[in-house]
Amino acid sequence: MIELVDSTVVYENPRPHVHSRHGYFPGMVKLPSGELICLFMRAEAFEAPDGTTWITRSSDGGRTWALQGRLYDKSVLPVETTDTLKAVLLRDGSLVAAGYRYFRHDLEEGIAIEATGGIQPGEVIVTFSRDGGRRWEVPAVIPRTWPEVLELSGPLIETGSGDLLGVAAPMKMPDGTNPSGQIGVLLRSPDKGRSWDDRTVFFRTAKGDITPLESRLCEMQPGRIVVLSWAYDYDAQQHRDNHVTVSHDGGRTWSAPAGTGIWGQASSVTYAGGDTLLTIHAHRGPDYGIFVRVVDFSRDQFRVKEESLIWNGAPMQGGAPTMVKMFQSLRFGQPSLLRLDGDEFLACHWAIEEGQGRIRQHRLRIRP
Repeated sequence: MIELVDSTVVYENPRPHVHSRHGYFPGMVKLPSGELICLFMRAEAFEAPDGTTWITRSSDGGRTWALQGRLYDKSVLPVETTDTLKAVLLRDGSLVAAGYRYFRHDLEEGIAIEATGGIQPGEVIVTFSRDGGRRWEVPAVIPRTWPEVLELSGPLIETGSGDLLGVAAPMKMPDGTNPSGQIGVLLRSPDKGRSWDDRTVFFRTAKGDITPLESRLCEMQPGRIVVLSWAYDYDAQQHRDNHVTVSHDGGRTWSAPAGTGIWGQASSVTYAGGDTLLTIHAHRGPDYGIFVRVVDFSRDQFRVKEESLIWNGAPMQGGAPTMVKMFQSLRFGQPSLLRLDGDEFLACHWAIEEGQGRIRQHRLRIRP
């Protein structure tokens, strides 16, 4: 059973008539103290050069939130950048936040380059906190072996073996090319984020015709890792149904990607015990909104047991066939689920409402 208890706003611009300040791309973490933190990008607009990661906190289970401030001071960098990071709590109580940033050499150009269909240059970054997210190190660059920027848009996970894993897709080069092809890349750190290896490919279709955007992963039983992806065919400029891939050896080898039959875009996956997964999806087609699903994943087969629409937003404007147009027309996305206690969860996502980019949350009771 999926029960929607209440819906509230985590962040909204308190003075929209004075400043343009929108919230996008949230990710929540529950700390050992019971406090919650939410990392999100705040920016003047969806592709604004000033976009950077901010933190807001809650000491009452998400009922009220207090804005803490920027995760770090971007003035230490030699060029304007736009960044977005998500955090994960490690078993030792520390926090690791990872993501990516784009270099904004031309402040009048968007992240998606209209002339080429490519994406601004950038890098994958990681930072650490040992005081519950109040202070963070200046983000360090994660070296990569791929020419493209890797879209590490979701939080890392700490596996039972202690490795940190993240999943990402190579974005297009600024000139619009995609030399690595339409694949998904696994990032692995054996030492809590100080060194990295990105040579494992977790997603590649037989035809090489799908890019796994905004992928999310979770570990079920030890070594059994599931990735859920927004599937997009760059060449055909078409969305596919959400795809899953599975590993049974801690992410070293992967199954062939398989369609789920769910026509969502940005999505996330959470382990709920046994062979049960909880998934949350942004649907931007005819059945638009944020959907939560209870999934039976026994024998690595994706079977929906229950689904519920928890938020009904505005549809994407126009057909948005290209990445450039899609960036310009998105109105909500990046949903995720955080377990609080027992069967209580918080779902969060961003949404444009009344012309403002807000971070929204929905309190749920889920009894698989």
